[in-house]
Amino acid sequence: MNTKRKRIAIFVGQADEEYQTNFITGFITSAFGYDMDVCVFSMYRKYQNTVRREKGETNIFSLFNPAVFDGAVIIEDTIQTAGEADRLEEKLHSTFRKPVIVIEKDSKYFESIFTSCHAGIVKLVSHLIEDHGCRDIAFLAGKKWHKHTRERLQAVRDALKQHGLSLPKSRIIYGDFWYQSGELCADTLIADGKLPDAVVCANDAMAIGLCKAFEERGIKVPDNIAVASYDSLFEGRSSPKPITSCFIPSREFGNYIAGVMKDRFEGKDSEPFKTEAPVFYGETCGCTVKESVSESIRRKEWDTVLSEEGFASVNNMMADDLMMQNSIEEFMGTVYSYAFQIKGVKSFHLCLNEWWQRKDTVSMNRGSSGYPERMIHAVRYNSSRLDGIAGLDQTFASKDILPGLDSERDEPSALFFTPIYNEDDSFGYAVVEYDIPRCYDETFRNWIGLVGRALGNLKRTIALQFAEEQLERLRSSKFAALNAAFEKLSDEERADYELVGQILDKNLFIYHFQPIVNTVDGEIYSYEALMRTDSARKVAPLSVIKYADMQSRLQDVEKATFFNVLRIIDKEREALGDSKIFINSIPGVKLSDEDLETVEGYLDRLSNTVVIELTEEGEMDDSDLERLKELFRKHNIKIAVDDYGTGYSNVSNLLRYMPNYVKIDRELLSEIESKPQKQHFVKEIITFCHDNDIMALAEGVETSEELRTVIHLGADLIQGFYTGRPQACFITQIDSDVRDEIASYHREVITGSSEHKYVAGKTNRVALASMEKNNCTEIVVGQGAMIYKDITIFGAPGVKSNVHIRIEPEYAGCITLENVYLSNTREKPCIDIGENADVTLVVTGENTLRNSGIKVPESSRLTVEGDGNIKFDLYSTTFYGIGNQQDAATGELIFMLSGTVEISCRGAEGVCIGAGLGGKITIKSGKYILELSAHTATGIGCLSGNADISIDNCNITVDMNAGNGCCIGSIDGCAGIDIARCSLKVSGDGTDIVCIGSLNGERTDVSVDISGVFISVSAVRGTGIGALNGATSINASSSLLKTDISGDDAFAMGGLTKDQHLTIRKCDLKWNVNNKDGRDCLAAPEDFVMINSRGSFSVNGETFEREGQFE
Repeated sequence: MNTKRKRIAIFVGQADEEYQTNFITGFITSAFGYDMDVCVFSMYRKYQNTVRREKGETNIFSLFNPAVFDGAVIIEDTIQTAGEADRLEEKLHSTFRKPVIVIEKDSKYFESIFTSCHAGIVKLVSHLIEDHGCRDIAFLAGKKWHKHTRERLQAVRDALKQHGLSLPKSRIIYGDFWYQSGELCADTLIADGKLPDAVVCANDAMAIGLCKAFEERGIKVPDNIAVASYDSLFEGRSSPKPITSCFIPSREFGNYIAGVMKDRFEGKDSEPFKTEAPVFYGETCGCTVKESVSESIRRKEWDTVLSEEGFASVNNMMADDLMMQNSIEEFMGTVYSYAFQIKGVKSFHLCLNEWWQRKDTVSMNRGSSGYPERMIHAVRYNSSRLDGIAGLDQTFASKDILPGLDSERDEPSALFFTPIYNEDDSFGYAVVEYDIPRCYDETFRNWIGLVGRALGNLKRTIALQFAEEQLERLRSSKFAALNAAFEKLSDEERADYELVGQILDKNLFIYHFQPIVNTVDGEIYSYEALMRTDSARKVAPLSVIKYADMQSRLQDVEKATFFNVLRIIDKEREALGDSKIFINSIPGVKLSDEDLETVEGYLDRLSNTVVIELTEEGEMDDSDLERLKELFRKHNIKIAVDDYGTGYSNVSNLLRYMPNYVKIDRELLSEIESKPQKQHFVKEIITFCHDNDIMALAEGVETSEELRTVIHLGADLIQGFYTGRPQACFITQIDSDVRDEIASYHREVITGSSEHKYVAGKTNRVALASMEKNNCTEIVVGQGAMIYKDITIFGAPGVKSNVHIRIEPEYAGCITLENVYLSNTREKPCIDIGENADVTLVVTGENTLRNSGIKVPESSRLTVEGDGNIKFDLYSTTFYGIGNQQDAATGELIFMLSGTVEISCRGAEGVCIGAGLGGKITIKSGKYILELSAHTATGIGCLSGNADISIDNCNITVDMNAGNGCCIGSIDGCAGIDIARCSLKVSGDGTDIVCIGSLNGERTDVSVDISGVFISVSAVRGTGIGALNGATSINASSSLLKTDISGDDAFAMGGLTKDQHLTIRKCDLKWNVNNKDGRDCLAAPEDFVMINSRGSFSVNGETFEREGQFE
């Protein structure tokens, strides 16, 4: 814990109510002044209407860990759930040995402090008597036993006595501090026959009820009777006739209590609380309003709820989006995407009970008492949009309350902890952090309440999903023998048991062959051999496995499968042609040496046809797996991993097998067209397969929608009832209509016509989660009549999408990317800007573009701004990050962001920032990290065109591994590069490398001013700054130029020609060169001018001096 800063806990009910808000704000104001942190544990309401909801709500108090806090304050009168305040006191009494202050209620154990209403009520009653001539005054009290009732009653009596008046018992009506008490009071006074001149109410709620009751009964306030009150509230001040009322000095009281806590830490006594209680003079007493409440409705910012699509906006789709989620991961991403609606927070956190990580525990757990030992840090939203979390990966100990709570901070902070629950089922808790004195508001209470209700709905959905999946596994598990005992079998099952023995004895097996087709044209690629029985009474394959396992005869099943199927293949070799046959192998079952020898004989002859399926359902140990792999390698047999995506499936396990085929399990493909999470998972599997030269086979495809989706996701092969059922013979083609359907879906992938488009502009915020849920893969900006021209596209940290953006020609506007993950096929850009467009791209939060980048045609301009980060992951034969293709020029690129651009490229040829034929690039700020691995590549600039680059006030790191590479500049064109006020760290490794300049261009002009340039190169031919095969002009001033370069023809500056002119002013040069020539630069002495500079030069390990001029 941070010993320099005290931390205080406040326990409260309904923190956003006016009194509590003012008290807490006042307390935090003073606490911040004393450099103390504040943590508020709040119920959403003072009490609930059912016992179950009370359990869910009050659970937040169990989060309190005495070891984390230095003091505590209980606003006890606001915690009205029966017995809860007493339980809280008992807990603190038994576990907490530090200062505790109880507010507005007597405590059995702790110091109690109260405000005094006496002066305020005396002032109020005196005003009625002295200014309005009231003599007969009644008092509407609260609950008779309540301390506030007794105090306020005495204050009324004292005020009347000061004016020679009294308060008869008949003029005292007891209520319960709630609105309905006003109706009771009105009826009592009317029944008495003579109305008093005025009624003083114990609080505004009863005064509002009383005024309403009088009006409904034809009695005018204040014409017929005056009304005044205590504890002035906004709803009283904003009533049709503002209620005259005395303010409770709650904010000042909060200030005072923070000071008392500080005194207790220091062992001091405190002065009594004294402050003036102001009166709001409204109209119910007979005054003309002296005070206006209009200023309270003014906004502090120009943005409106509608313009910002806030929680109260008619365009807010948060409830719809939450209710449609069917996985906890998608749900957390959706919560994060709407966290911007919580205004004014420094950060927001959602912490879930650990059992949310697994479907089985979600369905079984019901949390209603305390929190588990570990919690999931499911959502972290920062107002900066950086360092966010949306997922289930990060956990922490619940005793720590919140990750980072004890981290060092320059300033104190206030955190509010509220429960997340549905009825009595506690799911976790929420935290909002403020760095200014304030309290959460009604908007947050409604917002987080919606999250809790939606989580309850999701929990029921997950429980149902889990039950359905369990049933599906029982139905479909390929090798689930269940280890049933013979004695427990029914008569019918025993008959099957005996029959399986006979089938094995007599080899009564036949085989059906299900076609496996390619996803290009639906032609048959291979078949899977599926076991059937050739007995009078058929036995299902799973039953054969079950009863063979019970009889310890799985080896006989394995032998029969291989012997029988291999004989069929051998016999039908000519008919099969190039088609392959997939044969299932039972995991962990070994053939005898004699049988294995026979099988190997077949495998030698059929190596081009046989594929062995190994399932992960029964994971083999490493020695058995290596034995099998060696056997298959020996006979050149290909391997398929079956049922991938369930059970033991993970990337590391897949790498153990390193198969030729991966069969994606039916469980992942069922209804995949409507389940984005499945689509992401399957897409990742397919991408991994393709990156590792593995063919991806979608198994169990049963509908047209599933077929279309898996083809769009990139599957290579399809197997399932929809494309072809198992047949006793080898069919040569599947149904022609299905073939045509496959071909059409493949054309959609090639042409891009498969994309479901969303035209942005109806609202100013577009949620990626909604796009995914509705199977939209393309967001179109600038099409048609847009209501909103400037658009924010937002996602959640770590939540991936298959969405990309297309910007229409002529569009001029601003697009904000907020925590987005965009992807497209490697040949198509993630953001495609149309011709003659002028786009400002604002980056906030953490953003990722996968497979492709941002295309900017030559006629358009792109300006990149914002304080967020954007990362590009490019892996393609040809690539570009921001700019244009190899055969085109880019439009003007302007970078003015303060965040980071990170681009990682792997391929044959491409550019990180720029294009093949050039274009103007201006970088005015930001941090850039560029990593390239390619045959021919440029970091910033172009390949064959002329480079026009201006770099100012930024930090750039380029790490290149290339055959022909230029970190900043051009490969084959001329280069003009201006660098000022920058830090550049550039490294290259390859054959021909230039760090700053041109590789093969005729000329390079480089200017460096007030910068640090650090160069490291290892190449056959290369230079740090200059034109390797052309003319070089370099002007450097007030900079540090450090170069470490080695190669046959490698130079610190300039290139292989003598047309070089270098002017170095006020610079520090540190060069270490290793080459065949023995010189660091080929410029003639008169063309290498050093003015007021110093240098350290080394070539092939020998240092030397270079003459310079001093002015």
